[in-house]
Amino acid sequence: MLPDIKIAQINTFLTVAHCKNFRQAASILCRSQPAVSLAIKQLEQLLGAALFNPERHGELSAFGIAFLPEAKSLYKHYETTIHNGMSMAQGQSGSIKLGVLPSIAKTVLAQIMRAFLAQHPLVHLQVQDDNGDNLRDKVLDGRIDLAISSIWQTEKDLHHTHLCADRVGIVALKEHPWMQKNANINWEALGQEKLIRNGTTPLVENTPAYGFISAPTQVANMTSLVAMLEAGAGITTLPWMAFPKDSQELAFRLIEEPHIKRQIALLQSRRRKHMPVTKALESIIIDTFKNKSECLESPTQLIS
Repeated sequence: MLPDIKIAQINTFLTVAHCKNFRQAASILCRSQPAVSLAIKQLEQLLGAALFNPERHGELSAFGIAFLPEAKSLYKHYETTIHNGMSMAQGQSGSIKLGVLPSIAKTVLAQIMRAFLAQHPLVHLQVQDDNGDNLRDKVLDGRIDLAISSIWQTEKDLHHTHLCADRVGIVALKEHPWMQKNANINWEALGQEKLIRNGTTPLVENTPAYGFISAPTQVANMTSLVAMLEAGAGITTLPWMAFPKDSQELAFRLIEEPHIKRQIALLQSRRRKHMPVTKALESIIIDTFKNKSECLESPTQLIS
């Protein structure tokens, strides 16, 4: 069993070894000389050998010379450990894993990361994008700390903080009849159209656009979905933030009746404890969405 040696005793030894004088070391440590001598004597008893030459007060013994670099290494490790612990407690260091929807990655993620890293440059921020179902599972099992995701229903093990709600619309080539400003969308004729499902299609369930739910073609990857739409392979539904606004060929039209919205929330587990830095990132995410809510929630009727 190891002896109960205190870090203050190690510091006292290092100070005396540096000064080569007990009285001077006592002055630096703001302690009396007898107290310093007692601390050294107790440390020697715990270690089992003399650290200083008893005949030359303040001169290291052979054991003291050998032990000195070990003591320096121990004290340096102690300082580093305490510094890192305090830094983590203040939210200035550590690591955090954030999950986001692909549409969030394209719209507001850069602004969130820029603000967070400016305030917490020593924090290691890991970001991964995924669909809503996978993000939910990753938060629940601890693979990520926070997620900016769509929510289909509340869940007792997840804490939801509302961020925004973007409208859902129809996406197709600009020349498609349904994309024309004065054209009416004939929901009864859905079966005659080439419909494409994607990961957000369940949003239109129980609406006039429900036919997309049973579309024979399903595409999960956004890049592939855009390619198919631009090739004229069909039409799909998307939330406004997921619409590829850099596309020169596609248009977006709101589903007016009824208004369909995708709820975006910040998810975190109720069962897990979070580091202080997690709270800092949470605040930045909420503020970022608050400042951008108007452009995120208010699409134009037709993109042309």
